Amino acid sequence: MIRIHTKLFVSGLLCCICLTSLFAISIKPPGNEWYEFSSEALLTSREFSHELSEQEIEIADNLIVQLATLGKGDPLYVWFGHTALVITDLRSNRKVMYDYGIFSFSSGFYKSFIMGRMLYEVWATSAEGRYEEAMQEDRDIRIMTLNLEPSVKLELVRFLNFNIQTEYQQYLYHHYDENCSTRIRDIIDTAVLGQFKAWAMNIPSDYTIRQDVMRHTMASPLIDWLLNFLQNSSIDRKVSLWERMFLPQVLEKALLDFSYIDSEGNTVPMVSSSEVMYVQSDPSIRPEVLESWQSPTAMWFIGALVISSLIGLLSFAGNRTYTKNVKRMYRIIHGVLNASLALVFGMCGTVLLFMMLFTTHNVTYWNENILIVHPLLLLCAIQSIRGAFGREKAMSAFRRNMSVMTVLVLLLISVKLLLPEVFLQNNWQIILTVFPFYLVNSSLLHRLFDREKRMVKQDRQPHAYDTADLGDI
Repeated sequence: MIRIHTKLFVSGLLCCICLTSLFAISIKPPGNEWYEFSSEALLTSREFSHELSEQEIEIADNLIVQLATLGKGDPLYVWFGHTALVITDLRSNRKVMYDYGIFSFSSGFYKSFIMGRMLYEVWATSAEGRYEEAMQEDRDIRIMTLNLEPSVKLELVRFLNFNIQTEYQQYLYHHYDENCSTRIRDIIDTAVLGQFKAWAMNIPSDYTIRQDVMRHTMASPLIDWLLNFLQNSSIDRKVSLWERMFLPQVLEKALLDFSYIDSEGNTVPMVSSSEVMYVQSDPSIRPEVLESWQSPTAMWFIGALVISSLIGLLSFAGNRTYTKNVKRMYRIIHGVLNASLALVFGMCGTVLLFMMLFTTHNVTYWNENILIVHPLLLLCAIQSIRGAFGREKAMSAFRRNMSVMTVLVLLLISVKLLLPEVFLQNNWQIILTVFPFYLVNSSLLHRLFDREKRMVKQDRQPHAYDTADLGDI
């Protein structure tokens, strides 16, 4: 097998970084061809306030507009809850749910999701049927009645019926810009002539988008770590309440707090009434959403230190003067553990590089983590396995490469401390997870250990003055 030299490793790393930067700049922005189906494009020409005929007034008076908020579910795609508009027509006693969160697993879902080309649809379905389905899934259901003028209610229903037409019902999904919650947020804002957005934009948030997401994902540490690893600094800036409304719970609370000026100049609360239709029967069946954000960086750092200390102890034990079989056992365990970690980090780096180069997930572009976790770590995994079975040159190459990675991490830490406004990505969780692993395997520590070992051996060697001079006897 070809030996991987440090120079080759560093050259490959620099090429990887340069290509990533070039492609991250030149890649086509996501969703340009779908702009005509975005909320902004569809709502621009809609006029929600106008004079009504007597027949239209009668129709509007029999319409009830409600916002339904569903709590957290079990699959990952419903960890953040769900929201939909429900229209009740008192004349026919029908309740229709207009849902902007419909997708299908049978239409290339996974490929579309990976490539950032996931299409969602808006459907009109029976509200009672959807409520029953949510109850069977044991999810919270909360209903709010929106306080809207007759002309606004009528035009809102007309727009929803326009939006469910086959040629307009699809839109390009985005985690934070275009989802089931933001689409409804935009409709309500247009209905009150932009007052909702103007109000929400002036309310700063205590959280970044990343921190808001982590409130929902921290109960699953591995998924939380991976999502943090894959996303760049664009979700680490301070945002307003308006931008936080990609979360259904945030939208729900914002509407409860919001009041607007109607056509007659009166201040009207957005929500006229609210009710809890269903409460999750057993709070322990799924983790609750955290009320406040908590940083998991210390937990991951401590865990990394524990594993790295174990690696260091295995390396130390493997160099002690035990029997040959015992030393081999320690060396194999040490090599396999290192290879496993290098393999996991290398696979994460491969996924990130792929998403940066070939997908339209703009939250992955210009990701600092590619500098310290990248596909070339897969080669380090091979080196570690070879070293575990007695290939000293392979293990030496592995240690040199770990030294390179240690230096890269130290450089990234330095620039982040010196230029925090430029390198603002909140990735300390990632940095402090990989750094102990790189450091404990670096050549620097092993050279110090080998130097101490050589000094001990030198002290044990007999000196000339320790040998009896037989000529004097």
